[in-house]
Amino acid sequence: MGSLIFMKYSPVEEFSRIYKLDNFSKALTENGKELFFKKNSVIASPGDVMEGFYFVKEGRVIASEFSPKGNERIICILEKSSIFLESNVLFNVPVFCYFKASVDTTLVFMRKEDLLGLLSTDLNVTLFLLQSLTKKFYSNMNHIDELLYHDTEWGMCNIFLTLAENFGVEEDTKIKLNIKISQQFISNLLGINRITTLRNIKKLKELKLIEQTNGYYYIKDIQKLRDYQTSIYTQL
Repeated sequence: MGSLIFMKYSPVEEFSRIYKLDNFSKALTENGKELFFKKNSVIASPGDVMEGFYFVKEGRVIASEFSPKGNERIICILEKSSIFLESNVLFNVPVFCYFKASVDTTLVFMRKEDLLGLLSTDLNVTLFLLQSLTKKFYSNMNHIDELLYHDTEWGMCNIFLTLAENFGVEEDTKIKLNIKISQQFISNLLGINRITTLRNIKKLKELKLIEQTNGYYYIKDIQKLRDYQTSIYTQL
């Protein structure tokens, strides 16, 4: 599938909350310990003090936090070849959210002292770490902008465009999101209630921009969805 181009004011896919990196250093996997986590296993919890960080070799990890009322908000999705908890390890900061395997997942755990050793001797590791930290910084900045300057309908369009960029596959004239996501999952990503999610999804379906078949969402016309998102933006 070709690259999907976002509007100028829309967070580019590089800085979305779906993390997956290229050109990782093999030294990260060669110097760590491989661990397996079954689907829904909690990898780290708020308050944990980490002795190392994780590299996603296979699978998917969800980072999320919960409100005092128990509502979940998804902070980011960590895909293959991404790393997490590196900043906690480097700066001795306790974990502030939950990290959970959303599918069967294989991770590589690397201790802090091994990481520091590689940072002092391997430029590729240093650059990879800086890339990860930078992407997370800009991702958070873009998310703040989205909350401040856009409504939930614009955010819903942005979620589908971002998912299409990361998980979309061409199928006939449509884009299939090759990942099963529930309405609750979308609500948790956007930080909104299910009623609002249902209303926005219903509207996109009525406009014939998206459809759902066998648990998978399809974007019927990617350009029309972009254009509709633009029209929402210009009305704000």
